[in-house]
Amino acid sequence: QTKVIRAKSIGNQKWDTNNSNTWSSSSLNTYLNGEYLTSLGTIAEKIATTTWKVGGRSSTYLYDVPTTAYQYEVGSSASTTTYDAKIGLMYVSDYGFAADQSGWTTKLDSYGSNSSKNWLYLGSFEWTISRNSDLASSAFFVYSTGYVNYYYVYINSFAVRPVFNLESSVKYVSGSGSMSDPVRVN
Repeated sequence: QTKVIRAKSIGNQKWDTNNSNTWSSSSLNTYLNGEYLTSLGTIAEKIATTTWKVGGRSSTYLYDVPTTAYQYEVGSSASTTTYDAKIGLMYVSDYGFAADQSGWTTKLDSYGSNSSKNWLYLGSFEWTISRNSDLASSAFFVYSTGYVNYYYVYINSFAVRPVFNLESSVKYVSGSGSMSDPVRVN
């Protein structure tokens, strides 16, 4: 499947207004797979239902390099906690691997030095789908300077960029993927 991460934030929101980092019941998940999904109209038909791995990782995530983060998010060491939905958020490892390859050996809490070379870096506080399994009320986010940290899901509103996978029936039509020549699908 082809994963799509929105280039710009759809606005700032709390991860969950009820102080819980369980993705399946979070207010952000409810919004993304309800009101936001409906707002996409016929585009929603091109979005595949995805099994999101949402078990998270302990706060030691911060000291991981992207490869280790990937293993604990979606790889062989990932939690078995999943949730099926069309729309989610990026994983911490998505952000880590979006950096220039020289950053792939950098710990995520030190990623500020790689932010200028990371095509997913927004320059603002941004939520990920990855919860902190040590604290029932916190999730990981990208700090405005580019490194990864965790914070309480109910206190601050951070940037939200929807992420989804395209249905296998969706075909490439044209475009290089740049701002001036976006990819077109059918």
